[in-house]
Amino acid sequence: MSNLKDFNTDGPRPVTVSETSITKDDTDNRIVDSDGHVFLVPTPSADPADPLNWSPTRKWTIVVLLIIWSATALSVQSFLTNFLPSLESRFPDASASQINLLITIVTPLIVPGELFFAPLAIGYGRRPSLLLSIVLLFASSIWGAQSKTYSALLGARVIEGFAGGPTDAIGFTIIQDFTFVHERGKMLGVMMMGQQALTLVLAIATNYMAVDSGFSAPFYLFFGLSIAVFVALFFAMPETKYDRQARDIPEERMTTKEYPEWRKSLGRDPQYPPFTWKRQLRVWGPAGRAQKEEALGFLKGLMVMLTSPVIWWASLLNAVSTGALIAFSTCFATMLVSPPWSWPSANVGLINIAGTVSSLINVPLLGIGSDKLSLRLAARNGGVARLEHRLAGLVIPVAIGVAANIGFGALAQKLLVTGGAHQPHWFSLVFIFALQYMYFGGILEVTYTYVASTVSPARSLEAMTAISVIRDMVSFGMSYGVVGFADNCGYLASFGTYSGIVGFFGCLGLLVYRYGGMGRLKI
Repeated sequence: MSNLKDFNTDGPRPVTVSETSITKDDTDNRIVDSDGHVFLVPTPSADPADPLNWSPTRKWTIVVLLIIWSATALSVQSFLTNFLPSLESRFPDASASQINLLITIVTPLIVPGELFFAPLAIGYGRRPSLLLSIVLLFASSIWGAQSKTYSALLGARVIEGFAGGPTDAIGFTIIQDFTFVHERGKMLGVMMMGQQALTLVLAIATNYMAVDSGFSAPFYLFFGLSIAVFVALFFAMPETKYDRQARDIPEERMTTKEYPEWRKSLGRDPQYPPFTWKRQLRVWGPAGRAQKEEALGFLKGLMVMLTSPVIWWASLLNAVSTGALIAFSTCFATMLVSPPWSWPSANVGLINIAGTVSSLINVPLLGIGSDKLSLRLAARNGGVARLEHRLAGLVIPVAIGVAANIGFGALAQKLLVTGGAHQPHWFSLVFIFALQYMYFGGILEVTYTYVASTVSPARSLEAMTAISVIRDMVSFGMSYGVVGFADNCGYLASFGTYSGIVGFFGCLGLLVYRYGGMGRLKI
């Protein structure tokens, strides 16, 4: 094993893709040795409380619970899209824009939620921030279930949007806290695609529930899921925020082959207290001046993140893909229940099966595949990892996104505007639905995994929050006016515009791949 002196334990140091020779920094960034063994990055401490040292069972349990939590939060926000025709009947005095607001209002309200929960997670820990957001989630679910008027339901939607703020940034940061670089893409991919697949499964179930019993029944389901996840996370997930730089790090790099045997010795070092249940179940960390300053310093760090062109590129690419998906979501249910397809309202949710399948395909394609591709490219590069290797798979979801938006625009134009005797089969919309979720989830997965690799875990939450804030604000503006945009310009023109913007920012990814190391935040 090679010496770990001067090694950056937070992850590989930024190295530009344009370099063609191996430098000293490359030696520190080497994650594969000459025999093909993978080094552990970051290097774990000898503390059993270090999240990197937690058992695979605990880590995967947390991933599964994060999937259920985030899927529940996202389902609360999005399940009304399948219930859109029934909402118009339930609130006949509400205009089309007001009904559309019930769906889109959660997006801009995620931003203040992110700006509240993220500093809390920075200063006082991921655990209290996450548990508090779940409390607000089940409170808003009860509110939504009891809503009898349009204004009451809109109020519940406001709280739902705020409570859903941490679903992206904090979830990704928690996984980064306890994963090594070589396994991060796999776990992030499973979480992202798992939450998307489960969200779509819940959309099918809640659509039947809403049509048969009204939208109060799905809200009660979300309430039950939130309570169950709160209890499970309380016992299964200790605090993942960990200051590894303040600990004694082994001076020898370990490989994945050597680590299991070394891990058996944990708990024997007298300088580290036992990882007891009392320590594991503590909700709040130390509360003092240092924690308050750290929480307030989050805003300063957020401003620093906004100076990075890479952050802006990732944010805007995600924003246009999210905005296009939300715009698509406001249209497809109406198309299915209208002639010539005339689906029963209760069956509209079945279209989510297509999205579930495409989400599961993304796991091996862009999750596990991202780790394998990164290691393979590193092995071909003398064992040196280039962070931009994570972007190689982006071409797949971007190409699918361009095609899916043009295809849907043409389909909607033919079905809702042009008309005529010869209409396309309903399976064409089902196929486009699958493509929409495949490209949306793929872009999210690739860009977030890449950005998470470019900054240290201490700054990761700031980077994830910066992307989420920009994405949610821009995507709301793109999706809110989709009804008027389509009425004035036609569906082909409006969704063709979405397609062009997705393609434009996707092509900018080539510049990020080539020059990303130069524009990356070095903090």
